[in-house]
Amino acid sequence: MRHDSSLQPRLSAFVACERDATGEALLRELQSRRGIVTHVWPPPDRFPYDVDVIVTDMIDGLGERLPWMPGESTATLMVLLPERGGFDRKQLLDCSPDAVLFRPFGAAEFATTLAVARSQHGYIRRLRTRIARLDENVKGIRDIERAKIILMTQRGMDEDGAYSFIRNQAMERRVTIVTLARAIVDSHELLK
Repeated sequence: MRHDSSLQPRLSAFVACERDATGEALLRELQSRRGIVTHVWPPPDRFPYDVDVIVTDMIDGLGERLPWMPGESTATLMVLLPERGGFDRKQLLDCSPDAVLFRPFGAAEFATTLAVARSQHGYIRRLRTRIARLDENVKGIRDIERAKIILMTQRGMDEDGAYSFIRNQAMERRVTIVTLARAIVDSHELLK
């Protein structure tokens, strides 16, 4: 059963693989999805950052050619491995691909692997976003606690009074409590 590609957003793909029978089948499969496909061979020194998917043969120095740090990918990375092995496993792991495929493979294997890889990549990006928000929340809580300590020390307030002061000042100024707490901490640091 084939997906109705008219319901899916256009996929931009950068493909760096040999143009053999497997490579041709891969390109046809991507193009059948109404994708914007750029194919290059030999591979460039630097892969683009503004695509949805990068599909590449396992090549020497792949990690240095990617436009991101490992674990911070902006595109789904699929690495094509040679049929008879002969690749550096450490180098493969250092690239943190979302999927690998051994040559030769058919259209069905490629389509399934692409779908799983894109889903996995999206899931990891959502997790990274949540982690960043949680980190920001923890930093905000620390700033509020530091601001309360500053007010307790400088103005002789108790903990509840210091928090009420921060909250009331934030409401008056129409800013968040964290923003006001950071301003208190920053101004205190400036006056040290």
